[in-house]
Amino acid sequence: MNKDELKIKSFFEERKRKEELEKDFIIHQGCATFEEILKEVKERGSLNEADVYYGIPKPELSFTDVELGYMLTSMMEYATNHVGNPVDEESDFENKLAFFEHKKEILQIYEVSGQGTVSWFEMPDEETIYKLHNTAYGVYLIQFDDFINHYKNKVIK
Repeated sequence: MNKDELKIKSFFEERKRKEELEKDFIIHQGCATFEEILKEVKERGSLNEADVYYGIPKPELSFTDVELGYMLTSMMEYATNHVGNPVDEESDFENKLAFFEHKKEILQIYEVSGQGTVSWFEMPDEETIYKLHNTAYGVYLIQFDDFINHYKNKVIK
């Protein structure tokens, strides 16, 4: 193999290794991570990778900023592919939302795009919670266990 072929092979091997780490984290620590994120969001108002890395006060979590990034990215991707994403019409920026429920608690992911993309976890407001439980808007509410099972099924295949 020449030098370029080795670089390409190495790139794909590293990417596969990273995907395996992400799946393992989600499958084995996803529920506990969801509960820790929920606790922090209730205390702080929101949570993203920068909060974990730079936050003052720094949140005491059992996972890293990179692992929180796995959760944000994977959950938003899952929502986009399985139910689509509503948007916050009041925002001036391109955005999308995702809602996940675990043990009757709901976390919202808010993603904003502009010159880059930023996403974070937050609590939905009371009006949104009402709409998720009592209107057709509820199609966007994803059971967190379904998200975990999706990754378990990917491992089986």
